[in-house]
Amino acid sequence: MTIPKMQSINPSNYQLLGKVDISNLKEIKEKVRAAREAQKAWADIGIDRRIQMLRSAIEEFKSRQAEFTILESREMGMPIKEANTDFTSRIKYAEWNFDNALKYLKPETTFENEREIHQVFHEPIGISAVIIPWNFPWLNFIWGSLQSLIAGNTIVLKHSEECPLCGKFIEDVFTRYLPQGVFNEVYGNGEVGKLLVQQDIDMIAFTGSTRTGRYLYEVAGKRFIKVVMELGGSAPGIIFGDASIESSVKDVCGQRLFNAGQCCDGLKRLIVQSDIFDEVV
Repeated sequence: MTIPKMQSINPSNYQLLGKVDISNLKEIKEKVRAAREAQKAWADIGIDRRIQMLRSAIEEFKSRQAEFTILESREMGMPIKEANTDFTSRIKYAEWNFDNALKYLKPETTFENEREIHQVFHEPIGISAVIIPWNFPWLNFIWGSLQSLIAGNTIVLKHSEECPLCGKFIEDVFTRYLPQGVFNEVYGNGEVGKLLVQQDIDMIAFTGSTRTGRYLYEVAGKRFIKVVMELGGSAPGIIFGDASIESSVKDVCGQRLFNAGQCCDGLKRLIVQSDIFDEVV
């Protein structure tokens, strides 16, 4: 049987960069089952051991920065300078989490007297289905998956169909350093994401459109599972009459064109005080 392929296309010249197999329902179920089977052992090994394994994966990424950022630039369209800045800043974010996780995840005593002690313990939720968009292939993975892995959850990731090779790169590295089933990835468009969230999962972490977010919120609500979302918006810029027009306009252009305009909080509307309107235009 021929497995359907998903093409990766360079958006600047329409060059074919590669192909990835599209995940079918059987594969999706198998990867969710693997995540379920791996979750308890992943939680039980403790935070220090989890961080040690995750650090090893991040260290390989650091050594292959040029390889990944060139792929990210070719596949997503991100200018290479911004790809490198994004990569290094997210590495720092990952390392901050490694260095501070124990502080924030340790048991917290909220009340204590001679008769009783009240404590809050942080426990992993289980399996997180992470669905992320194309615009920051590395950042969205780090934000959506890393903290969850540190906390003891297992992951089934669906990266965007626009950058499957970045997703494959991430999968190939992380699965070499983590126990089998801890990190899993499925490939395809929104239909694959829809199949994923219908499986035996405990949380949905989604970055994307408000319309899809509304659908996923309904799915999570019916099943009483946790959902974390970052959805689309229409971020305004405002220029008042006492502002420096030259620097304001420069900032407006930068906010609109950053990452080739593909940014969730990129400036999409401009509100200008009427008496300086013509000068700003």
